[in-house]
Amino acid sequence: MLYKRPYILILAAVLLLATATAQSLPALAPPGATAGFYTRNLAIKKAFFIDFQLEWNRLGFFDLFKQAADQGGELSADDLQIASEVLNLDLVGREGLIAVYPSGDFFAIARPSADRVDTLIALLNKFMEKPEKRAGWLLERDDSEGLPVYLGHNGELLLAASEGALERFFNGERGLEVPIEGDLAYWAHAQPLWPMLEAQEQLPPELVRALKTFVSFAGALDIEDGGLFTRSRFALDPNQDPALAALFLPSTAAWPLGEQPRGVSAGSYVFDLAAFGDYVTQLAAGFGMEDLNLDLSAFGQHVAFVDAGSEDPQEALSNPLGNLLLVLETKDTLTAEVTLLTWLQSLAGFATPEGEGGFTVEATEVAGMPAKRLAVGMLGNLVLVTGEDRLYLATSERAAALLEASEKLADDPKFVKLAKLYLPEGYTGASYSNNRETLKQAAQMLPLMMMQTVDDPEVQAFTFEFADKLAQFLSFVAERVGSSVSYQETQGSTVEGSGFMEVAW
Repeated sequence: MLYKRPYILILAAVLLLATATAQSLPALAPPGATAGFYTRNLAIKKAFFIDFQLEWNRLGFFDLFKQAADQGGELSADDLQIASEVLNLDLVGREGLIAVYPSGDFFAIARPSADRVDTLIALLNKFMEKPEKRAGWLLERDDSEGLPVYLGHNGELLLAASEGALERFFNGERGLEVPIEGDLAYWAHAQPLWPMLEAQEQLPPELVRALKTFVSFAGALDIEDGGLFTRSRFALDPNQDPALAALFLPSTAAWPLGEQPRGVSAGSYVFDLAAFGDYVTQLAAGFGMEDLNLDLSAFGQHVAFVDAGSEDPQEALSNPLGNLLLVLETKDTLTAEVTLLTWLQSLAGFATPEGEGGFTVEATEVAGMPAKRLAVGMLGNLVLVTGEDRLYLATSERAAALLEASEKLADDPKFVKLAKLYLPEGYTGASYSNNRETLKQAAQMLPLMMMQTVDDPEVQAFTFEFADKLAQFLSFVAERVGSSVSYQETQGSTVEGSGFMEVAW
C-alpha cells in the first residue's frame, strides 16, 4: 500500500491549493459592514426546489408576464427574458454576498454556478460599452442613477460595487466576517453606526443610550432533506440601558405552548408589560411629556396568542382583525380589565367616523367565565373574557369559541411530533404553525383580495389570471409543507432562536 502514498499527498496538495486560491467571498469583501446577506451552496440545494420550479413553469407565470410586457409595460418581453437568464439561483449558485457600509457604500460579489458562469459573463460583456481593465478585473462605470456604480467580472466572479467600496477592495481592505453560518445568512450590526448616532447633538442622551442597547441581529437558514432549519441571534448591551435590555432578556420561562387552545397557529412569550409601561412613562418624561402615564402594573409577564384560522374567504375579508385570541397574564384582573376597556374605548373614538359606530358593551359568558361583547367602532366586534389570572381578548366569535373547546395544542399530533424533536424546556418564547392549513386559507382568499380594488377591464383580466395561478401555486405548496415550530432562549445578553419547518421536497 506504500506506493499509493505519493498520489494521496499530491491530491491533498492540490486540494489545499484549490482551497487557498478559491477564497470565500466574505474573505474578499471589505470589512466593517453594518448589514449583509450571504448565500452558499445554492447550486446544489436548488435541486430540492425542482418540483416547485416545474409547477411554477407549468402554470405559465413567465408567459403571463411576457404578455403583460408586450401590452405596454415598462419592461419588454426581451427585457424579461434577459432578467430571467440573470436573476436566478445560478447567479449565486456557489456563493453570493452583498454588504452595506456605514458610509452608504455597498459591495456585491457572486460566484455563479460552474455551468452558467460563462453564459453570465458573456451576457455582461455584451452590455459593457466602455470596459476598463484593473488588476485582473474588467469593469464598467455606470452613472445613470447619479452615483457611480461599477459592474464587472474577472472571468470567474461577478461584481457590483459603489466607488468607495470598490477602492477599498482594490486597496487590499478585505476580510469581512459573517457572524452566523447557513445556506442563507443575513445580519445587521448597529455598532458601526454609533459614531453617526453620537454626532447627532440634538438627540437626548437617554434616546442615544436606548438605541445603542440594540447591538446586532443575525439569522440563517439551512435547506435540508426534511425541511428548513432556521437560527437567529439578537444581541443587546445591558450596560447602555439596563431597563430596556431587561425587556428583551427575560429570565422567566414562557407558558408551555402546548397548554394554549388548539388552533392553526399559536405563540407563547415572556414580556413584562408592567415594566414596559414604567419604561415608556419614564422615557416620555425625558422628552417633556410628563402627562403620559402608561400604567400597566395590573398585568403580568406572560402573553400568548392563538389563531383560529378561517374556512370562509368571505368571512375573512369582512373581518380585518382575523380570528385571533390574545391571552394576557394579570396580577390584578379587575384593574387590568378596566385598563383594557379604557384603551378600547379610546381606540373606538379614533376608528369611528363622526355619527357612526361607537363603543358598546354587552355582558355575556364564555366557557363559564364572565365576558363582554364589544363593538369597537369600525374595527368590528371583539369578545373580552375574564379568567382568574388572565384576560382573553378575541377578535371574533370563532376565536372566542376556542375557549369553549376542550382541546389544547398538546392534543394536536402534528405539534406533539415537532415539540418532542425541537422544543427544549424553559424557553422564553415559542411558536407553532400548521402551514398547510394557513396556505390553503391564503389560496382561497387571494383571488378575492386581489380583485377588490381593480376597475380597469384589462388590468382586471390580468389580475384575475395572475391571482388564479398564484392561488393554484399556493395550493401546490400547501401539499408539500407541513408544520413548523420555533423557540427563543436567553443566553446572557443574547437571545438565541431556532426553528424547523417540514417540507416534502
